[in-house]
Amino acid sequence: MEIVTLKIKPLSSFGTIPKGDTIFGQILAYLFLKGDMEFQNYLQKEPKLIVSDIMPFGYIYKPVLPLDCFKKPDGQELDKKKERKKDFISIENLQNGKLYLCEKVKYFDEVATVKNSINRATFTTDVEGFAPYGLVEIQYFRELWIFILIKSSIKDKIIKTIEDIGKFGFGKDANLGKGNFEVEEINNPINYNIESDYYMSISPTILNDSNVIQSWYNPFTRFGKFGLDRAYKNAFKKPVLMADSGAVVKLKEKKEYFGTALNNGIKDKISHLQGYSIAIPFKIKDKKCLNIN
Repeated sequence: MEIVTLKIKPLSSFGTIPKGDTIFGQILAYLFLKGDMEFQNYLQKEPKLIVSDIMPFGYIYKPVLPLDCFKKPDGQELDKKKERKKDFISIENLQNGKLYLCEKVKYFDEVATVKNSINRATFTTDVEGFAPYGLVEIQYFRELWIFILIKSSIKDKIIKTIEDIGKFGFGKDANLGKGNFEVEEINNPINYNIESDYYMSISPTILNDSNVIQSWYNPFTRFGKFGLDRAYKNAFKKPVLMADSGAVVKLKEKKEYFGTALNNGIKDKISHLQGYSIAIPFKIKDKKCLNIN
């Protein structure tokens, strides 16, 4: 397994927030539609692919730790009200135990647009059927990045699939031109030579893992939906409670990932949910802030 880092250049607005498990699902959908069954046994074996969330370039999530764990570079006391609003930290500072949060990183806007249905026979909005509706678009205005933990033998295939997703659109309303982007492979900035038992997630995770000793996280409920032939029937998958991105765990053994995968389909419909996250090791210099007895 190797870590691949891709720089993302958005070319349009997005209709779906690009979380790692959602991107993973779209990669599998592209492969299955081509008849590629590489991930048919994803639930029975060690993962071949783990995908992170897309984050602002140069930053990763703030770890979910008590505010007493965070410091200011000049040693001054934190303004806890301001610190709670900060979401990101640099990889270098996190891994070296310098828990200095970045100032508020502004990298997207949510913009509401108004649409209306079109009668495809007349190419007009029918008077009786005039029913405008609103859509919320996510408009990114800076470069992003994504991390992928991948089996070396399928690296080229997966990168090509992500490039295809960027061409044809990711997530909701891709057929309307949403979710287009370009990718560029860059050097991996994550250092796995750090001596620490503490790791952070960069995608939603199912913490049902015997290697996890302790955890700090915010809950996140994934309400998945089927596409294709199930989109207009019972489209909803089983809801799953996960630990949101930024979760912190203490592991028994050093590893590049943690979590577990899950089938959240219904009846005879199998759905592979990525419940794994890439594990980013980092130092906590003063463990008293964790309030561990």
